[in-house]
Amino acid sequence: MEIHSPMDAVELSRIRAIGEKVQQLQKEGRDIVRLQIGEPDFTTPGHIIAAAKAAMDHGQTHYAPNRGLVSLREEISRKLLRDNGITADPATEILVTSGCAEGLYLVFMGLVEPGDEVIILEPAYISYLQLARAAHARAVPVHAKEENGWLPDLDELRAAVTPKTKLLVLNTPGNPTGVVYPREVLQQIAALAQEQDFLVLSDEVYEKLIYDGAQHVSIASLDGMKERTITINGFSKAFAMTGWRMGYLAADARLILPMLKVHQYAVASSNIIAQSAAITALQAGESCVEEMRREYARRRQFLLDAFAQIPEISCVAPAGTFYIYPNISGTGLSGTEFADKFLMEAGVATVPGTAFDSFCNSHIRLSYASSMESLQTAVSRLKGMLKK
Repeated sequence: MEIHSPMDAVELSRIRAIGEKVQQLQKEGRDIVRLQIGEPDFTTPGHIIAAAKAAMDHGQTHYAPNRGLVSLREEISRKLLRDNGITADPATEILVTSGCAEGLYLVFMGLVEPGDEVIILEPAYISYLQLARAAHARAVPVHAKEENGWLPDLDELRAAVTPKTKLLVLNTPGNPTGVVYPREVLQQIAALAQEQDFLVLSDEVYEKLIYDGAQHVSIASLDGMKERTITINGFSKAFAMTGWRMGYLAADARLILPMLKVHQYAVASSNIIAQSAAITALQAGESCVEEMRREYARRRQFLLDAFAQIPEISCVAPAGTFYIYPNISGTGLSGTEFADKFLMEAGVATVPGTAFDSFCNSHIRLSYASSMESLQTAVSRLKGMLKK
């Protein structure tokens, strides 16, 4: 029997495909430096782990409410007001999700209809395009240029808007480039969203990982934007909690409701033990987050200094995240060719820019969520490869 699926147009993650290739090479005995995935090398802080153990010891092993534990939603509400200037009613305007990945899925499945247009500011996280396809929407890429610090041209963005535009996906700090959108750019985007009446999905999962005095601004905090913005955030990156699968959405109650319906029938509720740990993560302050951020800053500077000494490579300094997105066109190779050569010849796994950008093939993404030792080995191997 021939099988057709609504998911036929959706691609599997190219990042995960590289990871599978790495695993196969390691099984064959190859020593591979893994810089392809945004996986903090830190273990979740001990006080968060202890909170999860305590929750289990106290019998907290049952279903959580569909929207998430009330106590966690209240803590998220306080965090949003304190850190982001966003007022969100914990009863109706916050939804706890199984990671940001599920949160993104809920936005596209709950709010985007077939035939809608979704503007994606490229280079962009790989899921945005694939989820637009899963929703049978039309993805409209707008290319942010390297010479503009990876910020989009506002005239080009305006030109991409049509009466069918339903959603613009905004990611700041941004994966893969590390761009942090300044307030004045966000104000221009906000004005356009209100003028043309479309929604904004603001993916802010890297908000705590910023450098060189950059400031994170949540677009939902700007005048007139709360009612048309879905803010997504989580615990994976800042708190080194990738395996806990904890995220959340904040939006107007009218936007939360359709996403709650998808969430209810897809997962019922997020893991209650992880939710208890997330409460402690928010309550205990951010000293552990700052400690990790300082180490990421040190690794970031190491890579910037190293690339500055390699004439074939240029790089815009990332203002946030734990990714760096160097231009390797000076090597004479495309990003795809370079990433493949770097892996097969030098044993360093990275991601070609084509995983994030439909406009050009001149970059690779490296994650400096790996140890300094791994980064030093990668740079040494890179120099050796380029000398051949």
